[in-house]
Amino acid sequence: MSRKRKQSNLVFLISILSLFLLGVVTGMIIIHLYDRARDSKEENTAFAAESIVPGEKDEAEELPRIYVPERKRVFGKIPINSYIQENFILEDGFLAYYDEEGNKISHLGIDLSYHNTGIDWELLSASPVEFIMLRCGYRGYSEGGLVEDEKFREYAAKCNEYGIPMGVYFFTQAITVEEAEKEADFVLSLIADYELSYPVAIDIEDAGDPKARTKTTELSKDLRTDMALTFCKRIEEAGYYPMIYASENYLRRVLNVEKFSDYDIWAPLYLEEDDFLYDHTIWQYTDSGNVPGIDTRVDLDLSMVDYAEFVPALRQAALGEALLTTIPATEEMTVILETEESPDDEQD
Repeated sequence: MSRKRKQSNLVFLISILSLFLLGVVTGMIIIHLYDRARDSKEENTAFAAESIVPGEKDEAEELPRIYVPERKRVFGKIPINSYIQENFILEDGFLAYYDEEGNKISHLGIDLSYHNTGIDWELLSASPVEFIMLRCGYRGYSEGGLVEDEKFREYAAKCNEYGIPMGVYFFTQAITVEEAEKEADFVLSLIADYELSYPVAIDIEDAGDPKARTKTTELSKDLRTDMALTFCKRIEEAGYYPMIYASENYLRRVLNVEKFSDYDIWAPLYLEEDDFLYDHTIWQYTDSGNVPGIDTRVDLDLSMVDYAEFVPALRQAALGEALLTTIPATEEMTVILETEESPDDEQD
């Protein structure tokens, strides 16, 4: 009887121990499955956080959408000047250009450097001048150093203060593609603190000094062209609007002009008629102009494009502050819609 009781107690203890071990194992399995589920949820949440930044969609939807007309381009071909000479009209001492419907499409401008002094900005801002191209700097033609125009910062600040749309130009004396890129970076560092509404132009012309580095160094057409294109592309990558300033002779004889079909041309031509061979958007028509507010003579420019309508938007988009949508080009060169609605609804 005693032996049976002992055997019964042993069986009972074994049963209890088995149940205990089964409970422990079951609990461990449940905890493991729970941890895996939690880790999986956290991993998915982390992936979602990396893929969709909180508020990103909402912020993108809140950004202003700006519609920019596509400029008509034919790569490898520079269109011939198609302006109608009779449509250039002298008004109050300044040239203006009218389209065939009698609408004035031109905008009067000047370009300034440290050579131009004694500026009364109150008078200038109230004058017919609609934009200013400032020389921001140049590369020295002897030793090749990069130099900031000593009046650039002062004049740029004044343009922004008085709300005068401005662009800039840089006189190049680069002799390598690497130097051209450094010139562009130099310009970008100079203009970073100012609002630009007109293009950033590379000024390509002779230095005038027979000892200039661009005259004592053998530079092929291809190299000169590549340097100018390098400058323009670097400027464009930063969200600004590049432009070429060059004479007709320089475009024809010194550069491969057909490679500049993607860029606007600023044409210096001091004649009574605009017979510049190639299509251009700005005509620098005299170097002896007079405007209210400036004591010295200035270059007068006539822009056929209102760059101030869309150039700021390009930079805004490059900084991630706006969304750009390109719409098909129209016959007019100056259309821009800034709306959230669809458009379908040491030289001079």
